[in-house]
Order: sequence, then C-alpha cells, then structure tokens
Amino acid sequence: MIKTQQNRLLLVLASLVGGVGLGVLISFFVFPTNSTDTSDSPLHTIQESPSANNNEQETLANVSSDLEEIIVLEMASERRGALYQLLEQRSGDQVAELLRQSLNLDYSKNLYSVQRLLFAELARIDPEKSLNLVWETAPTRWSTFLNIVAMHWGMVSPEEALRTFSLFGEPWKSQAIEAVFDNQRSFTDTTIAEVVQTLDIADHFARWNYDTQLEAVIDEPRSAYNLATKANTSEFHKRSMLLDITNRWIERAGTDDISSMLSLAYEILNESRGLWIPVVTAIAAMNPELAWEQLSSMPTELQQQFKRYVFKVWVEHDPETAIQTITTKEYVDAEGSNFYSVLIPWIRAEADRLLENLELVPENFKTSAINLAVDHLAKSSPPSEVIELLAQLKLQGNIVDDATEELVRTWSLDDPIAAFEWALENMDQENWMVQRTIEFALGRLSLSNPERAMELALEQPADMALEQGVVMTLLRQGKFDSALSLIPKIRSSPESPRYYDGINQFLIVGGRIDDVLALADGLEESEKRLFYSSMARPWVRFEPESLLERLPKLPTAEMRKAIAQSVLSEQQFYPYLTEAEIEFITSFVPKKTN
Repeated sequence: MIKTQQNRLLLVLASLVGGVGLGVLISFFVFPTNSTDTSDSPLHTIQESPSANNNEQETLANVSSDLEEIIVLEMASERRGALYQLLEQRSGDQVAELLRQSLNLDYSKNLYSVQRLLFAELARIDPEKSLNLVWETAPTRWSTFLNIVAMHWGMVSPEEALRTFSLFGEPWKSQAIEAVFDNQRSFTDTTIAEVVQTLDIADHFARWNYDTQLEAVIDEPRSAYNLATKANTSEFHKRSMLLDITNRWIERAGTDDISSMLSLAYEILNESRGLWIPVVTAIAAMNPELAWEQLSSMPTELQQQFKRYVFKVWVEHDPETAIQTITTKEYVDAEGSNFYSVLIPWIRAEADRLLENLELVPENFKTSAINLAVDHLAKSSPPSEVIELLAQLKLQGNIVDDATEELVRTWSLDDPIAAFEWALENMDQENWMVQRTIEFALGRLSLSNPERAMELALEQPADMALEQGVVMTLLRQGKFDSALSLIPKIRSSPESPRYYDGINQFLIVGGRIDDVLALADGLEESEKRLFYSSMARPWVRFEPESLLERLPKLPTAEMRKAIAQSVLSEQQFYPYLTEAEIEFITSFVPKKTN
C-alpha cells in the first residue's frame, strides 16, 4: 500500500489538536471506503470495561434518536457538524454505547460514513473499546475499522498498540502493525529495535520498512525492482512489492512500453521464476496480443522464459486469435520442439474443446495435448465424461494409455473403489504401469478403509501383489498399526515372493524395531534368514546406535550371525560404522564363516 506524506502530516495534526471536530474530520478524509471481505476473526480479544451505568443509558436513549436524525442528513458537512455537537463532552463509555447502537440501525447510504467517524473518535479516547467493537460489525467492515483503530492508537500509544496487535492472528496482525508503524511518531531507532525484538515482530517491521523505502523509488522501475529483489523479506512479500511496482509502471506508461517492461523484468528477475511470473503476467494482461508480438522480436533466451506465460494470458483473453497464431505452419516450423511451452496453457484453457482443437496440434504433440487435457478435465469433470472423451480419442487412432492412467489416479482421490473396479474391467492388467495405477487406487482406499482394501487385493491374482501395495501405502503414511495387522495376509508365490526390505525400512525408521522382531517370530524357518538380512541395511543406516545396543540381546545365535554378516556386507559399500564398531559386529560371526 502506498501512503503519502500528506496523509501522515494530516494525522499528526489531528493527534496534536486532539479535539472531536478536527480529529473526526481528518479521519473522514483519510480512510478509504473500500474494505476486505473476510470472515476470520482475530485470535485475541481485549476485555472491555463494563458498559455505561443506568443514568448514562437513559441519556443515550435520547441521544440514539438524535443519531438517527443525523444519519439521514443529506449534506456531509451538516452530518459532521451535528455529530460534533452530539459527541461533545461524551466519555469513552458513552461513545462506545452510541457506536454499538449504530450497529443495530437499518442500513442507509450515510450509516457507514457516520460509523467511521464514531470509530475514529472512540479510538482517540479509548482505543481498546474501539477495537472490541470492530468485531461486532459486519466482517466486510473489519479491515477498514481496524485501520482506524490502529492508526489512532499508533499516534497515541504505539508500544501498547503493538503489544496488543502482536497477539492477533493473520491477516489482522500484519495489517494493524503496519498501520501503527505508519502513524507513530514517538519511536527512536533504539526503541523500535527493542520493541520489535520483545514482541517478536521483526518480520512485520522489516516488511513495513521495505514498503516505506519503496514509496520513495516506486516511480523508478529499475531502482524499485532492485530494491524488491534484494529485500531481506519473504518471497510472498517480494512478489507483492514487485506487483505494486509493475502496476504503478503500467498505470503511468500504458501499453506503449511493453517490450521495455519485459526486458527489465528479464534483466533483473530472470534468476527467480517465482518472482517474475506474476510480473510478466501483469504486463501481458495490458494487451496480450501486443505483448506477444513484441516478445516475438526480443532475444531468444528471453522468449524461452516468458513465452508460455504471455501466451497463457492471451489464450484466456482471446483463444481463437491466440490459437490461430501458434498453429500456423510458419510458427510451428520456426519454433520446433519449443511448441510445447505454449501447448500447456492452450490445452488447459481449452481442454473442454480438445476434440475440436486436436486437429490443429502438430502430429508429434498430439499425445502430449491429450495427456494435458485429460489431466485438467479429470480434476473438474465427472469421470463418465472423461471416459467418453477417451473412447472417442481412441476411435480416432490416438494413443490414450497415459491419459487413462491419469484419469484413474485422479478419480481415485474421490472414489477409489469405483476407479479400482473400472480399471480392472477396462485396462490391460498385463502392463506393469497399469498394475501400478491399479495399486495406486487401492492404496487410496487403504487410507480410509484398510480392511476393505486388503479384501479387494486378495481377490486379485497373487502375482499382482496388490496386498503389498496396500501395506506399503499404510507404512508410508505412518499408519503402522494398521499395516502390521495386515502384513500376515501378504501372499507369497514364485512370481511374487514376500518382500521385506520396504516393510522393515519403514518400521525401523519409525522406531518400531520390536514390531520388526515380532514379525520374524511368525515366519517359517526357511524365510527367517532372508528376513534378518533385510533388517540389516535400514538398521545400520538409520538406527546404528540401536543396532549396536540390541544385537547382543537378540534371542538366537543364528539371528545375530545373519544380521551381523549383512551389516558387514553393507559396510563394504557404505561405511556407516567406525573400526571399533566393525570389530564389535564381527564378533558375532564365527571365524569359519568370515
């Protein structure tokens, strides 16, 4: 937000005069009428003192009718003058009660402006009462009224104001703190340093400080961009500063200087895509077709960076012209493989017209276009519509395997059973990629209903090993107890033997070593040695101290030997242990087997 020195001077004058009339009048002119529409209340509320006593209530009952008469006055100057007289000599409790009564009045075009004046007067007298009343107003008014309170509190008692606002949640915390810093005049550099450290608001002060510096150079784009990119603040705040600079430049220069704008953005911002994307988008939005035309005559490396984002804006504004431009033979031949950079925003913007537009896509990009479109549509359209689209595309001879897999994966996020069953009936299960997709759908089901997921897995051929996928999904999500209850159900076959490496790694990294050892107890003797060996790598890699402590305590010599041998074998490739630790591990391997 760009503030002017004139506003600050007016506010200082208001605080010095301290009277109802000038203070309220200045607040009327300084505060904007727009506000942020939000519904999240702050985390902190000040305790309000008791309301006015009975005598005050009786007096205010009469005053309330006067307020309604003031609100209906047509001329702003008449309303202000009448309000000054009404508020003269009123205490903070009286003004607070009057403001609260105004919140129950029927809406009129003058009510909001009168309430702003009342908030300004109460904030000058008793900012805590004024702040409490902010949250009794409509949420769409909170932003404006909070600014009023923070501004006046910052002029009167900035440290107390900052202490209160530092306890708020966002976005109110940042907004109020910035308003306090904008309007306080009593802090020295030393005092500010102490306050921001004590209240842990150094980040907020830094943002305000950079915004203040930006005011001085915002009409010099090069200096302003350099300031924003080098600012020691968050990436989000940097983007906000850059957009302020860009919008100001656009406002002043119009559309005649697009190429210079893009050139400067590339020169200063090209190292960080996260910073230049919103800037380039804002520049292109002025006149997308002109931006594209000027971009096409600029250096190749600049085009490669910005083309996709300029085209994205263009295809959203005028898809027909944009698509016609990039699908000419001249353009395709000139750009070659770089065509993909504009294919992405085009297809995403026009995904629902894929069948109509696909003939415009160069042959070697059609599969990519199909994949992009289905990826986009699967997230926003019913699966039946996407299935029908895939069927039509396949009838036309297009390759839709990858797109079909993407549909199933996206579908699985909302309805994993339906996606799983459809995939079993309609996809080639001999394809290992299809098996992975089916496994993904079942894995999504396992997160909400692991028992049902295991039932469905066991209904399929053992060589698909879908039950292993169920267990591994649970382990990856840290659902160890559910996974452990299902591990005994994993089938073993010549084509798909039991796999313990992944299971053991997740359990050991999760600190569930006792559970791993318990699994070993339930195995056939012929399987145990393979299981012990599979324990060694994750154990020595992730929990070496536990390994050294527990190895001597393992129940059988065969178990200790198998694990020790595997650890020593692993040590040849990855030196996890010291010489002394290797000697200790070696002691568990009989000499004749060394």
